[in-house]
Amino acid sequence: MRPTSYLMGGEFPMRRRGLTLLAISLTAAAWGCGGPSSALNSDKHAASEAVGSTETLNLPHFTNSLGIQFVQLPTGEFDMGAPESDDWSNPDEQPVHRARIERSFWLGVHEVTVGQYRKFVAATGYLTAAEKTGEGGYAYDARTRRLGPVPQSSWRRTGFDQDDTHPVVNVNWDDVQAFCAWLSGEEKVTYRLPTEMEWEYACRAGTSTRWSCGSKEASLVGAANICDASLRKAYPFATWSMDWDDHYAFTAPVGSFAPNAFGLYDMHGNVFEWCADAWQGTNYAGKSIPDPSTPDITDMRMLRGGSYLSLTLFLRSSDRVGLKSMQRNAITGFRLARDAVGDTVPSGEKIHE
Repeated sequence: MRPTSYLMGGEFPMRRRGLTLLAISLTAAAWGCGGPSSALNSDKHAASEAVGSTETLNLPHFTNSLGIQFVQLPTGEFDMGAPESDDWSNPDEQPVHRARIERSFWLGVHEVTVGQYRKFVAATGYLTAAEKTGEGGYAYDARTRRLGPVPQSSWRRTGFDQDDTHPVVNVNWDDVQAFCAWLSGEEKVTYRLPTEMEWEYACRAGTSTRWSCGSKEASLVGAANICDASLRKAYPFATWSMDWDDHYAFTAPVGSFAPNAFGLYDMHGNVFEWCADAWQGTNYAGKSIPDPSTPDITDMRMLRGGSYLSLTLFLRSSDRVGLKSMQRNAITGFRLARDAVGDTVPSGEKIHE
C-alpha cells in the first residue's frame, strides 16, 4: 500500500495528482533511483542495491568563479516516468516514455549552498521575498519542536543549524532566478535551473529503479538525507520517519552522502530542488519527446528530489511536485544548470581532469 501520511497537516501548499498538499510529510500535529545508451550499462546500475556500490563515471567537470562544481552530462535517452504497475507511482508520472536529451549540459554537482548564496547577497544587496515582505519563511522552533511559518525566518534564519556548506533554503523561484541572473552577468554565460527532463535524466544516471541507488528503501541508507531517527528526535511529529539514523535531523552539508553514477550528490533528499518548468497538473500524455520547457501558463513550478522531511515516496527519481513560485520553505533549495558550448568551458575556469 502507498503511504498516506503525506496528505496530513501543515502549510507547504504543494500540488500533486490534483490534490493540495499541505506539507510534504508534515502532520496535523506539527501544525496545531532506462539509461543513456551513450554513457552507461543501465542493467548493471539498475541491479545495484548495496549501499555505496554505485560506480561514478569519469565525466568532465569544472569549478566556476563562485566555487560551484559542475559535471558535464552527455546526450542520451532514458525512460522518463514511472509505470502504472508500480503501486507507488502517480498518474502524473505516466505514461513512461522514451525521453531524449539532445544537448549536453553542465549540472551542479551539489545543491547551491548558504555560503554561495551569501556571496550573491553580499555583492548585490538582494533581499529575498521572505525578507522583503516581512512575512518570513519557514523555520524550526526548538521550544515547541515544530516546523512552520515564522515572520523573522529567511535563508539566514531557519531555526536549525546551518553553516555555509548546507543547501540554502527559504528561497522562492524568483529568488533563484535573481541569483541565476546575477551569476550569468558576472561570468557572461547563462546559468539557469535544469528542466524537469534534465533533472530526471541526471538523477537516474542510467538507472530505471525507484531511486538511483535501487528499488528497496534500504538502498537509501548512506545515499540520502531523509526523514529518519535524527529528525524524529528533534521533531517528534515525524511519525512517518524511517528507523535508521543518517545523523542529520535537518539539512546536511552538501555532498555528505554517496553520489550517483554521474557523480551528483543529494539528488535524493536533503532539500527539494526547483526546476525551470511550470507545473500543469497533467501527465506526460501528448508531450513531445525533445526537451522543451513547459510554457509559462501557471504560477506553479516543478520541484524534484524530496527532502530531509520526506517520505521515501517523494525521493523517487520520477516523483513530481508542484509549488507556487512565490512560496518558500525550509525544505526547498536549488541546483544550477548551464548549457555546454562544444565540450569546453571558457578560459579562466578551473577544469578538472
